[in-house]
Amino acid sequence: MMKTRDNYDLAGLRESTGHEMGLKRNHRWIVMLLAVIAVLFITGCASNAPLDTLDPAGRKSNDINNLINPIFVIAGVVFVIIQGAVLYLGWKFKVREPKEGEESFDGGYPDEEFPEQVHGHFAAEIGWTIGPTILMAAIAIFSVGALLNLDDVDAAPDEAVYPEMEVLVVGQQWWWEFQYYLDGVDGAEQPDFVTANEIVIPVGQDIRIHTTSRDVLHSFWIPRLNGKKDSVPGRTSPWVLQSNEIGRFAGQCTEFCGLSHAYMRMYAVSLTQEDFQTWTDNQMRTREPLQEGDENYEGEQVFLLNCARCHVINGVTSRDISGSVELDTMALYGNIEEYRNHADGTLSQGKYTGPENLTAGAAPNLTHFATRSSYAGSFFQLYPDAQEMADAGNYLELAGSDYARGTLEAWLRNSPKEKPNAQPEQARGMPNLNLSEADIDLLVDYLISLD
Repeated sequence: MMKTRDNYDLAGLRESTGHEMGLKRNHRWIVMLLAVIAVLFITGCASNAPLDTLDPAGRKSNDINNLINPIFVIAGVVFVIIQGAVLYLGWKFKVREPKEGEESFDGGYPDEEFPEQVHGHFAAEIGWTIGPTILMAAIAIFSVGALLNLDDVDAAPDEAVYPEMEVLVVGQQWWWEFQYYLDGVDGAEQPDFVTANEIVIPVGQDIRIHTTSRDVLHSFWIPRLNGKKDSVPGRTSPWVLQSNEIGRFAGQCTEFCGLSHAYMRMYAVSLTQEDFQTWTDNQMRTREPLQEGDENYEGEQVFLLNCARCHVINGVTSRDISGSVELDTMALYGNIEEYRNHADGTLSQGKYTGPENLTAGAAPNLTHFATRSSYAGSFFQLYPDAQEMADAGNYLELAGSDYARGTLEAWLRNSPKEKPNAQPEQARGMPNLNLSEADIDLLVDYLISLD
């Protein structure tokens, strides 16, 4: 039954009228507040933002974009229609005081202006129930299709140098590790090489990655290449990265993982197949301990005395995890060789993921530190021109170019101050090593030599 003025609660309406009139007097403040909120919102829409979800650079991110763009358009049209109707009806049927010379009336409306009440209108209520249901069902169908495509792997291009390559992505408070298996993980006892903070891939090729974590829940996200994928301790989650263009693409952990979560970043770098071959050849090269009298020998000694208890330089450092004193090789990471044999995707507990080594002793591999553009969870830039050089296809020329020595020195001088909210006392984050200025100089020279 439609409500009319005769059966409407005029007493309640009169009571609400006074309240609404009070709101009307304050409408200017409300408008100003909304304007300020709108301005703050717009400031987040920078066209050159590094974490730009609306500027896809890969096939997977294009799939996401092709899904969300129509949804945003439809949502925008619905928003304009609904909000326009609300504003129009609010203006047309606003309560008012009697005009000069007009007879007084109760309830804020004269009889002829009282709006028709449509509560209980069967056809209208069926319409605005079925309409949104159909719309949401259509969105769900297209969304499921897109989700199923996001972790599909296309065949590698003919020119691919490593068509079966897979990468194990390991999250840890507060940085990322990338273990490369150039011939795939099936049957592999250890990775071919390990890097940190920057995952390098060949352009135009789908790269299967598997995300996991050593400590808490993380989430891997390179917005211009694909969506988010959780990194769960003890499990692996398959995902795909692919880039249509050469360049460096910023990423961020998107799952709160502790107080230093905001500083857990990473980059994906896309190279030509030829440059990728050159890069992998270099990454598989181990180092040899320097001899007394060699350049940077003293810096290496500073490293071994202060940094080697956590960091790895293959061929230089050693640790006694398995009772051996042999120099570190990739066997140190050989703890996930059977994880794909587990139907539920669980990880074997190995010497580098067991509870005793969740954090302590598991720090970024620095074998080729100087070939990376960033460090400390990609929070600091090692090379100021890294973005421009990578986008121009000159990523391999970073080593030997001008670097931010002062920033690196500050990091080595007091890292907890430079990267807030880490917990070095719990082996989560780099501690203050209390190095002398002379040792810092020697250590910087040594690290920059690790190309």
